[in-house]
Amino acid sequence: MSPLDLPGGSRRYLQIARQLAGEIDTGRYASGERLPPERELAQTLDVSRTTVREALLALEIMRYIEIKVGAGVYVLDAAVRARGVPSEPDSAAPSEVLAARRLVEAETAALAATHATPAQLQGMREANDQMAASIDDIARFDAADALFHQRVAEAAGNDVLSGFVAQLWRMRESEMWAFWYDQTRHPDNRRQSVEDHRAILRAFERRSADAARTAMQSHLDVLADRFYELKL
Repeated sequence: MSPLDLPGGSRRYLQIARQLAGEIDTGRYASGERLPPERELAQTLDVSRTTVREALLALEIMRYIEIKVGAGVYVLDAAVRARGVPSEPDSAAPSEVLAARRLVEAETAALAATHATPAQLQGMREANDQMAASIDDIARFDAADALFHQRVAEAAGNDVLSGFVAQLWRMRESEMWAFWYDQTRHPDNRRQSVEDHRAILRAFERRSADAARTAMQSHLDVLADRFYELKL
């Protein structure tokens, strides 16, 4: 097990998902009923809105609810819920992955700013150019995005940090991440990522560790904001 991952029982969002699933099973929330708003659930359950959001993502994977972005969250019919209900998601919460990325990749970028060779900087530019040329091709864009961050990690010159970055990116392959991330796949967001990377590159070209750290943090803050601002 990765040190960046946790046993399912210790994940707060799964505890809340199980609680809500139990309330649906016992009829507190009926088939077709709209669940209370995210803010109200957070107050009732005494957890953050982020935890509620991730619990709802888990419940959708488990086929208890349907999330209609911008319209609310609705309980699925009992017959649908009984038809081959998948197991609970076994993954870290997206918010925790983003928080870990902010810590690890920001310091990795700071190191890369002072350690990157001219050839490594050119490799990062090429990866970002590939992103810019693939705005309408999600698969190619995502591959170039991953390559950019991989090359930043390699340029830091620390194999342990590079390994942590690779592990954090593998966590993006989970259903939890995909259910959220698919809602943010807009061309304008991809263009913003290209510009964010250019800001990181400018910091590297100036050999400024502080500017590189800040630029990477800002980039990851944009990703986090997209998650928190989705209207369920």
